Amino acid sequence: METRAYNEIYLRSAMGALATMMDCGINKCGLSPDIFYRMFLTSGVAGQFEKGNPKYVAGMSGAELTDCIMDRVIGESSMANDGTYSLSPEYWAGWVLAYYQWLSGKSFRYLQTNGLDIEKVIALYHPLHEADLSKFTDTADAIIRKYIKLSESPIKKARERIGITQKELSIRSSVSLRMIRAYEQKKQSLSNAGFSTVSNIASALFVDTADIIQ
Repeated sequence: METRAYNEIYLRSAMGALATMMDCGINKCGLSPDIFYRMFLTSGVAGQFEKGNPKYVAGMSGAELTDCIMDRVIGESSMANDGTYSLSPEYWAGWVLAYYQWLSGKSFRYLQTNGLDIEKVIALYHPLHEADLSKFTDTADAIIRKYIKLSESPIKKARERIGITQKELSIRSSVSLRMIRAYEQKKQSLSNAGFSTVSNIASALFVDTADIIQ
């Protein structure tokens, strides 16, 4: 059985807190969704949610979370954040993101960097806000899968297309397994490699060199 960061009995409180936080941060404090969400990620509040810290998932209101983020990132809270909120698209975005993060076990930063950014979530409000949460989770899963697939390195795509492992590619190309992994993970750019390395990998994958240079 999969282990969640916190018990399901706290989930609705966490969802409500994150929903209110998003509405207050964007609509009361006047910050753009992208800026406020990045503040949430860098403030440490996101990490406390992911760990299931009771103070954050159930012990603070959304408005208090907003103040906490503002204080940590810019050193002051907003006088406009009076504790009230509206059931806005931003509120809904916080609600479903809290649920999806809890369900998936992925960090908020992982979701952000793999295609599920806050503005994209807000844009899903009109087709999905009255639907069951499962509709959002299915859509979020599809967005992330598509993003990861599109961002895969050309080497990985070509390797998987012919059905060989990284180790097999290393042997066929006479390029170390460590470097094959680095190229596939985009930690190293093949455009900086020597001609023989590029040529050997391309030959092993049965593609032209231009097809694998990023």
